[in-house]
Amino acid sequence: MGSLSFLHLVVLLLLSQNFSSAPYRHQQFATGDSASIRNICKTTNYNKLCISSLKSNSSSLTADIRGLAVIMIGIGMSNATRTSTYLSSQMLSNTNDVVMKKLLKECADKYTYANDALQSSLQDLSNMSFDYAFVDVTAAKDYPNSCHNAYRRFPGLAYPPEMARREEYLVQICDIALGMIGKLLE
Repeated sequence: MGSLSFLHLVVLLLLSQNFSSAPYRHQQFATGDSASIRNICKTTNYNKLCISSLKSNSSSLTADIRGLAVIMIGIGMSNATRTSTYLSSQMLSNTNDVVMKKLLKECADKYTYANDALQSSLQDLSNMSFDYAFVDVTAAKDYPNSCHNAYRRFPGLAYPPEMARREEYLVQICDIALGMIGKLLE
């Protein structure tokens, strides 16, 4: 992640903490304790992952629901960036296999697009454009599946277990963020 993207994420995280005291109709839960985190995570599909992810970030204790969504999106961005970097490094080690290099490049691009979509969702959340944030996170959630589908075009080529693990994690993180954004849309 470039320094500008990192700076953007830090500013949005700081701003999201300030929104917890702002009066707006989308604040769903009280802030400041782990009970709030448990309450919001209960409404998502991956309750345990949601709780463990948010508890590992100290700013989640002072964040409102929008701030929690920002934190989850940041976790997704980190995963997408690490996965894209991982795939790029794999291209270097598979220099003789043209098909594999093409697939790795395509997948690295998909994870870059996922990161870009998540970054756009942060801007949407800061503008309180929750419907657009929902669309952007949905797109980010689908990009890893496009990578998986690319492997299916080559029947003799198995989808690497490491990629399946990374895909599943990003999909789950995005799904948690979508659950939170869905609450903001209510």
